[in-house]
Amino acid sequence: MNNPRLLAAAGALVIGLGITACGSATSATSGAAGTSTETAAAGAEATTHSVDTAFGQVTIPTKPTRAIALEGGVGPLLSAGITPVATADGDFADSFLPEEYAKVKDLPIILGKDGPDLERIVALKPDLMIGFVRGGKTAELSADAKAQWTKLNAIAPTVLIRSDGSAQTKDATLTMSEVLGDGEQAQAAKKAYEEKAAELKKTYADVLANNVFAPLDYYEEVNVYSPISWPGDTLLDAGAKLTSVSANERTENATFLSAEQLGKISDATVVLYDETVDGQPAEGAAELAKLPTYTALPAVKAGHSYGLRYFFADRYETALKSLESLEATLKKLA
Repeated sequence: MNNPRLLAAAGALVIGLGITACGSATSATSGAAGTSTETAAAGAEATTHSVDTAFGQVTIPTKPTRAIALEGGVGPLLSAGITPVATADGDFADSFLPEEYAKVKDLPIILGKDGPDLERIVALKPDLMIGFVRGGKTAELSADAKAQWTKLNAIAPTVLIRSDGSAQTKDATLTMSEVLGDGEQAQAAKKAYEEKAAELKKTYADVLANNVFAPLDYYEEVNVYSPISWPGDTLLDAGAKLTSVSANERTENATFLSAEQLGKISDATVVLYDETVDGQPAEGAAELAKLPTYTALPAVKAGHSYGLRYFFADRYETALKSLESLEATLKKLA
């Protein structure tokens, strides 16, 4: 069984689309994935604007007051000064910056075991829903995906941004921020993230060259995270090398091993596990530590297993925090 946090996120919405942000209140702008068109009269403040999506244009309010954050939507909404009325994933403290979690932790959760709870959503009377979903090209979107989007969009304008794999959700949330406003805060976070990654590559070049990293957790089987996963992508951006077990995996977020197969990652000199924002091993890390095959790993026996905060960083703001956590480990290895 895979990490339930990832399964919950993947199950939140099974649809995806491409979208581009709006510009000023009285102009239309175009971008890499679509266009946005303002609908107010010239010289007046726009009250709505339209965005192109994989399922057609969606007209959304310029200043939504009852937005629901679907998967990945909380951060972009908060950075635009909008507190959602409900979230799909507000119960995971380690998905948010501390000041963000305080704002959303008590909000209703609209994600049920089979996907969005449509009755609850209707009762909340949203004027916008926004989020992302991991998926392939537009042509690969399924009929079921379109059917679910149609149901949501019939309740309120629904903006969903496709991310081709977990690792690309950082850019998807940046696009969301641009849709909701000018995206200045998210763009600054991306710049800071890229600068920190470059700094780590330069400062710890020898450490990175001499070590092999294995980001792991355990939920009935071992998840050895791949380059297209959240932790794998962050590590690669910092110049780290992943264990050969998962380094070439480009379809799944992880290579899955039984507990007995864990010895396959013996090439790893550093093991990284999910650490909570308060410095404790997360559930999957705590279970991992109980495995005899884990404690027998050369890296673990050598004392080179370390927690990585914001292990599942889906946007630049939290990914920057993940890099800062990685930096603390690199300092120990230097």
